[in-house]
Amino acid sequence: MDVLLPASWHRIDGPHPRYHEVKLPFCRHAWLPFADIPGSFTLAGLYEDLNRSFPEGFFFRGCHPSISDLFRSYKLDTLRTGIDAVLDPGDSAHFEGRKVRAALKRGGRHGVVEEVSPDSIHSGKFRALLAATPHAGKPQLRHVFRSSPSQASRCFVFSSFSGSWLACVTLSRQGAKAYHTELMLRSRYAPGDIMECLIAGISTRLRDEGTEELSLGEVPFLLHQDDRQPLSWLEQLVFSAAPFFRHAYNYERLFYFKNKFRPRWRTMSLCAGPGVRFSPSFFAELAHSMGFVELLMHQTSLVPALFALTGGHAAAAHPASGQ
Repeated sequence: MDVLLPASWHRIDGPHPRYHEVKLPFCRHAWLPFADIPGSFTLAGLYEDLNRSFPEGFFFRGCHPSISDLFRSYKLDTLRTGIDAVLDPGDSAHFEGRKVRAALKRGGRHGVVEEVSPDSIHSGKFRALLAATPHAGKPQLRHVFRSSPSQASRCFVFSSFSGSWLACVTLSRQGAKAYHTELMLRSRYAPGDIMECLIAGISTRLRDEGTEELSLGEVPFLLHQDDRQPLSWLEQLVFSAAPFFRHAYNYERLFYFKNKFRPRWRTMSLCAGPGVRFSPSFFAELAHSMGFVELLMHQTSLVPALFALTGGHAAAAHPASGQ
């Protein structure tokens, strides 16, 4: 297995890295949600380049254990944020569960999976799908995944037999044999089983190409069942507060969907460079910059109305991000 990058960073064939920088408004540290990294860069080489490029301090999310272990070895701040669902495209067991097999059988009656150009963002089919998603018109999380197909390495769609796009998944290439899921869209008019078909179709294509890893992305606010390390006081604060935000971002439903594929789960963390220290005020700035505050306010304003309309049984909202 080649050296993997943080979530939503991807490997390129060019000689120089390209970083997407978001400045936090008060501390002015550089949040690096995305980056394009040459294939020749090792983790140690990447760390050195980041120190040179962002002397005022940097941090990024989506760090799997090999990255967070490196940062901890340098006595830098890391913080566990969730767990990542990883599939091995060569292992058919991911699609042999009773619920998944039934979903594939039902969903396959409605269309086919096909790969299209990432530039398809300019097509009418993509615009129609985007407008038909359940979260169209709602505040969206920012900078937590590559939201535009044109920023991704590959794009797959589930098309109806009449040619309409019912769902879309984009991928970023984390290594020579590893991909990470970015955008996940499904039309609210589509049958409920087509996302399983789309993931299975993508996995089959990647298996035939010799890919060894497909990440379905992080489920935040959950800990790995085998993680026995004590929580820091800040991790305790983050994980204990998460249930109060579930009406805005239903991470438990996200876990339920991804866990159907029997993935290998791994811990994901936030990692900081020299001079950056995680604190409650830091996370307040980060939540604002990623649009979570707007999402929370929007969804919270809907709760009283939903509560009244359902006779006191308001349902939790779906995640408003692409995943």
